[in-house]
Amino acid sequence: MSKSITIDATKRGIPAIWETGGGLTSGGSATLIAKPDGSKPRAVYVRTRGSLSGGPHALICVHEGFYLVHAGVGRGVRQSARIERIVKTSVKDIHGEKFEATAEVEVVNTFSRGEWDKPLEAKFEAAVEAAFRKASIYHCRSAVYIDTSERVTETPEQRKRREAEMAKQDAERTRLRADKAAADAKAKAEAEAASREAKQNGLGARLEAAQVHLNALQSSNPNTSYSKLDLGESYFVFGWGDKLYTEENVRHVEHNVGYWEDQVVEKLRKQMARAEFQPQYETFIPRVENLGLTLSFGEEKANWEGGSYYGGFAYTQEGLMAFEADLIRKEEEAAKKAREEAAAAAKASAEAEAEVLGLPQNIRIWKRTGGATGCSMGWVITPDGFDRERDGLENDNPRRAARYDEGYLVWKQVLPGELVLAWCKAYTAAEHEFEVVYLPEGGLTEAQLERVAEIQQELQDTWAGRRGLASGIPSPAVGRGWGLGNFETTPAPPQVFETSESDSFDDNTTASAEPVNMETALQRLQDKFGKNR
Repeated sequence: MSKSITIDATKRGIPAIWETGGGLTSGGSATLIAKPDGSKPRAVYVRTRGSLSGGPHALICVHEGFYLVHAGVGRGVRQSARIERIVKTSVKDIHGEKFEATAEVEVVNTFSRGEWDKPLEAKFEAAVEAAFRKASIYHCRSAVYIDTSERVTETPEQRKRREAEMAKQDAERTRLRADKAAADAKAKAEAEAASREAKQNGLGARLEAAQVHLNALQSSNPNTSYSKLDLGESYFVFGWGDKLYTEENVRHVEHNVGYWEDQVVEKLRKQMARAEFQPQYETFIPRVENLGLTLSFGEEKANWEGGSYYGGFAYTQEGLMAFEADLIRKEEEAAKKAREEAAAAAKASAEAEAEVLGLPQNIRIWKRTGGATGCSMGWVITPDGFDRERDGLENDNPRRAARYDEGYLVWKQVLPGELVLAWCKAYTAAEHEFEVVYLPEGGLTEAQLERVAEIQQELQDTWAGRRGLASGIPSPAVGRGWGLGNFETTPAPPQVFETSESDSFDDNTTASAEPVNMETALQRLQDKFGKNR
């Protein structure tokens, strides 16, 4: 199957192809030309200047029966090759001004995966080797497969015939150029006549109206340069070059003038919006400066100094409301930060004072509030009756710490007047165990006593009505708890818990309030988990 390719032509219109190619860092390709017998062709022109690396090196005249040899290499390995035979060539003289040449080629041999599709004829071996060699030459700058032998001297008779042929060709090309010039002149005259008629039929009036608008734009915006519009007999000037009076050209002028007018209107609208809303933005400047920030005002938006180019707040009521909301958010964040810094400073000062007083440090109390076994909790209560946040939570099992908030509660320093309490409970039927970890020397405040009573009541309410899963024994009452203050925790009314077969009996499950003996409990476990468990 043949295909047509575009090729070059000499100044005299002879079809020609360039030998080209060379190697790069990791590979390369090349195309060269062979005569019908596979030998080197003679070049009509050899390049010696300009950008030669991997480019065209020698121009070779071709005709039917010549061969094109293509080769490609990669990292020193021959990867592909193709031999194409020129079936025919064609050259067109375009109005005596230039030549356009094509060649019809058909594939003779192909090379891939280390072998040819069919045996390679001996006459191609030299050309193929040269093509692979050229493709491998790093930044090849010269031809490798051309005949450089001394040319045969032309006889007077041969020279006479060649000059006669050239004269004939020159005359024909001169005629073609003259014909084209005449055709162009005729077409130009017809176009100018049609342009003059179109001007008289209304296009001129439309351009005159556009010129009035354009002059008004220029006078009202002297600092802006608009395209000049000049009307002539057959042509008008707008921007670059002369233009005929056609519907398309006139519509182009009208579109541009209309666009410029819209720009002026939009600019005026933006100026009016800025004049209306910028003073309203400026009323917020004292609050902005209190935050250590500044506002900037652009043509279309107000924005925080250094804010995003695509952000900002438009000169509209909605933009003003959005800015105020953002300002309030920043003020709240600044106030929160100030409170946190003040609290941190106060805490650091109190911790320093407590350290001087020798108050306890590094309090660690285990926390586990889920399930019915091994429960434990700790509190540090300030003189005003509030629980102070822990400084950290430590657990060798990060998963349980994150999922259950379980681990050692850590307070680095007990502060003056603080009360430290601990509580634990081994299992449901076990007694509540209370420990006063630290009691302030000056005694407890009323607020601290009220908080202690609240904690004891919460524990009482949480465990009231629960019974041991196996023993059925109810959880003991809290009673006087830590024994602080003259009060006893009020027992909560018994709670009723219903247990179904789908209830989970892991260590995070609350036991049923129904009395259950050991035999019944074992039976339930066997029914749920299997007898062999």
